[in-house]
Amino acid sequence: MASEAINDGADARRVSHDTLRRDLVDRLRDGRTDMAAAPMEIPRAEYVDPARHAREREAFRRIPILACLSNDIPNPGDKLLFDALGPEILVLRDGEGVARAFLNICPHRAARVVTTCDDRKRMTCRFHGWTFDLEGTLIGLPGKEGFAGLDRAEHGLIAVPIAEWAGMIFVRGDPDGGPIDVAAHLGDFADELRHLELDKARPARHSRVESRTNWKYAWDTYCESYHFATLHATTVAPRLVSNVMAMTPFGRHARMGFPRKDWRALADQPEAAWPANDYGGNYFIFPNINMNVSAGPNGEMFYGFYHLYPGEEPGHTVTRMATYRPGHADGPQPDSDWADLHDFIEGVVVTEDYSVSEEGYRNLLHAPRDFRSILGANEILVQKWHDDWNAQLAELGLVEG
Repeated sequence: MASEAINDGADARRVSHDTLRRDLVDRLRDGRTDMAAAPMEIPRAEYVDPARHAREREAFRRIPILACLSNDIPNPGDKLLFDALGPEILVLRDGEGVARAFLNICPHRAARVVTTCDDRKRMTCRFHGWTFDLEGTLIGLPGKEGFAGLDRAEHGLIAVPIAEWAGMIFVRGDPDGGPIDVAAHLGDFADELRHLELDKARPARHSRVESRTNWKYAWDTYCESYHFATLHATTVAPRLVSNVMAMTPFGRHARMGFPRKDWRALADQPEAAWPANDYGGNYFIFPNINMNVSAGPNGEMFYGFYHLYPGEEPGHTVTRMATYRPGHADGPQPDSDWADLHDFIEGVVVTEDYSVSEEGYRNLLHAPRDFRSILGANEILVQKWHDDWNAQLAELGLVEG
């Protein structure tokens, strides 16, 4: 059965990737890109208004957010600190291998309980020594005579909703937010993610980037290739065609592909003669995750995750970047290849995408109040995402007025 499962995943992955390449070669052959119905205008306030930003941060607390992959905490006792939603969340794997999540707040005086992620089975607050097990239960209470009548069962760590599915771990920042149904959250997108076998992906490198721009401005740069030829003239553009995209929506999620320049030669060849395909495109998990599935310079595939979050103010973005070696990337190449690729991509994002995002945000701060950014019909995923995000805010009752 295990062999069949591996073959099923590989076969589904191959079909999915080949379908995307076929669609992109068709667009190269026809000289077209996927288009929205018309250009769209985005009011300046959506990027710079503090009240709007506060509502967006509240939305992030309420909806399911991908915190990490399963192999980021593979063993009992493994821990991860996740602070991007406002309250710091402690994600861990308990003694039975179950993923759990808690607010990293000691119920005594609200100090942080975990400050260093290790694999110990006990967690002790450094302030007064209150100690908790991996299920969040209060098991150690120094000076207990001072807390006569305290019910330890009612003073454990505060749990937040968490769900693990197909190698992904989702959390919700609101302790009262209700359980997370990952399959329902992903909908039809679940099958597109399942065949990637994320449960077998091994972490190569993680990093955190803070930038002085609005998170939506930075996010927009991930959703189109219109800028490749100019902004990425020496980094991305030598390999990828600018302003040619194929988008497949999956509810509020989406998959986007950008053709490689060497695929132009495939347009006049029968598909049976095409070489093996190692390109899966970009998977956009609503509302804030872009996963790049492609091959690195060493010829093996990589999974690059880019998580964007609204920071403390409208002009503050937190990006968590993570690069993984897929389970099927089992060649002789060292893991350091994936770490080196992570550093290269981070450098491109920070020095090119985020530098122009910071400049644009500063300009928006001083632009006329009625200024509107223009999204072309060719920026179809950017348009879709803004529509979907505004709809999400409306559903949560987080619209102005």
